[in-house]
Amino acid sequence: MKTGSTFVLLLMIALIMSACGSGKGELLTQRIQYDVTVKSPESDLGWWVQNLEGPKRESLVKSLIASAYEGRVKVYDVMSNKELSANEVKERGTRTELLTLQRPYEPYENYDTLITRELQLSDISRIRFLEEWYINENSGKITKKVIAVCPLVESYTETGELRGYQPLFWLSYQRRFPLASR
Repeated sequence: MKTGSTFVLLLMIALIMSACGSGKGELLTQRIQYDVTVKSPESDLGWWVQNLEGPKRESLVKSLIASAYEGRVKVYDVMSNKELSANEVKERGTRTELLTLQRPYEPYENYDTLITRELQLSDISRIRFLEEWYINENSGKITKKVIAVCPLVESYTETGELRGYQPLFWLSYQRRFPLASR
């Protein structure tokens, strides 16, 4: 009788502990970073492939930039991982690019010119995610926790070809930025 009640008590404790757990499962990786295209350059793909619908994409990008500009989240430099002030964050929205152009008349000399552009939310077509991943081995379910995000801005050459994606800054959702040296 005593063994039966001990077994029932242990079973109840195990059930309570599993119900009170985070449900995330085991840590699969502490950090994983990847880029997500939120505005597909491919018009012949399904609307949902590498794409968020226009109003939802605009809402997401606007919310990210506003939370950075207004100081609702901590913002960090992509290269140095240094925390940025509100003014420094706003400066990141102004891009200056050095272009080498050629004069249209003889002797067709090359010359350099600086072009300054204000950030257009439509220029942000990718978002870089930094996440923790968990796996529940019983269910096979993978849970992700977003640690930080980084808006990526399209960058073009002087001839209009896509050069690549320029990271603006990290928006961190943790007290301490996870990329800083430990």
